[in-house]
Amino acid sequence: MSDLQLSDCAPSEQDVPLFTPATLRYLVEAVPAGALLVDENGVIQFINKELQQTLKYTASELNNQSLEMLLPERFRHGHGALTAAFFNNPVKRSMADGRSLHALCKDGAEIPIEIGLNPLITAQGTLVLATVVNISARVQANHMFRQIVDSVPYGLMVINPQGNIALVNPLICTIFGYSEQDLLSAPMDKLLPERYRKYHDALRAKYAQQPSMRLMGPGRDLTGLHKDGTEFPIEIGLSPFILDNQDMVLVALSDITPRKKMELDLRQTNSDLEEFTYVASHDLRSPLRGISDLLEWIREDFGESPAPSLLNNMERITIRVHRMETLIDNLLKYARAGRSQSEISLVSLDELLDNIQELQPLPDGFTLERQLDLPAIHTARVPLETALRNLIANAVQHHDQERGHIIVRSCSENSLCHISVTDDGPGIAEQARERIFKLFQTLSRSDKRGSGIGLAVTRRLVESHGGKITVEANQHQPGSTFHLWWPQFIRRDFNDNIPP
Repeated sequence: MSDLQLSDCAPSEQDVPLFTPATLRYLVEAVPAGALLVDENGVIQFINKELQQTLKYTASELNNQSLEMLLPERFRHGHGALTAAFFNNPVKRSMADGRSLHALCKDGAEIPIEIGLNPLITAQGTLVLATVVNISARVQANHMFRQIVDSVPYGLMVINPQGNIALVNPLICTIFGYSEQDLLSAPMDKLLPERYRKYHDALRAKYAQQPSMRLMGPGRDLTGLHKDGTEFPIEIGLSPFILDNQDMVLVALSDITPRKKMELDLRQTNSDLEEFTYVASHDLRSPLRGISDLLEWIREDFGESPAPSLLNNMERITIRVHRMETLIDNLLKYARAGRSQSEISLVSLDELLDNIQELQPLPDGFTLERQLDLPAIHTARVPLETALRNLIANAVQHHDQERGHIIVRSCSENSLCHISVTDDGPGIAEQARERIFKLFQTLSRSDKRGSGIGLAVTRRLVESHGGKITVEANQHQPGSTFHLWWPQFIRRDFNDNIPP
């Protein structure tokens, strides 16, 4: 190997290369990548088999040809001057300095490449050994990674060890109101309210000592700083990774302003409902009790032979007081129906229906048929039993005949138990199928038809436990079918009291 010298500088007059062209070709062929030799005129002297396969040429098609034939047309202008500049100061280096380089294959396709240049001092003068690496797979992977980052429905940032932003996706720019150019290389502190910045460096250093994938500041009220100076609530996830031997952190960020607004609205609604419940249970009951007492005293004052019209009016007042008391009880049931229960157990639907029929027997002439393909589910017993009792009672109460047949079916649908209650009554008009689930809505003005609160309570119970309820007309017989979908597995998001 003494007859070949590799140099990082221009050859000196003392250099005496003594290798043969065959030795040089052997060395180029041995390079574990695409490689070729080019003279100072930009003419290809030799190309190895690896690069021939990459560019889809044979050696005879490329040897003694200008290097420019391997360049896309847009890169050829000025290439001769760049070649001359390299041979004036031949040093080993990579080419492009961050620019995108491409080679032109025989079939006209362009491939992205990386090029390394290494001058060789030979008997024929200085040649350059160019190593060519096809980086199509890497470019494709980078493109796919960028597409994934850009399409993720969360704001993403990559933070380098210095605390500066190395990458952002479009959603981060949208969330904070900046352009990508505004954020790249900027310190992450730019996105933090001023009061947090003095502590952030210490927190970041502490995280760097024990980096782990976790949520940032659990339980704390975190806010980001918009370009316009306003703050907004955020959630942040941190994931450490290594890139180019540097400890980087991937930050996943969400603007949770809509959720916070919903939480505030929900808290206000719950507060109003609790206040209403208190008023209904105390402030409304007290005067009704007083009216009932007054009615009893008035009756005592009537004597033995009160006028019939007076007694009739007194009875009408008593009935209305009792109705008001019933209304208050129903409103309280509706309010409490929105609270999920966490007494979870394996509930047998057969036993549930037995219990319903025991406590609330069907009238003579009515029958209940069971078709339970899913016999049991894990759930809270009381709310499901209440919902089914209301549906069965509704089928009986609104039936237009002395006799009736009710069918209760159950089956599994993914994570839900689908329970249907089918009756053969008069049915429900299409325009009324949504209205019947609203508070105080009935299809009849008759006092015997109920207060119009049972189905509202049922829907509230079902939805508060993560289910859904609908009604439709029967296809081949009179009547309606209520469809109830109820979670058959324990869900943490619908059971507040389950410990973490």
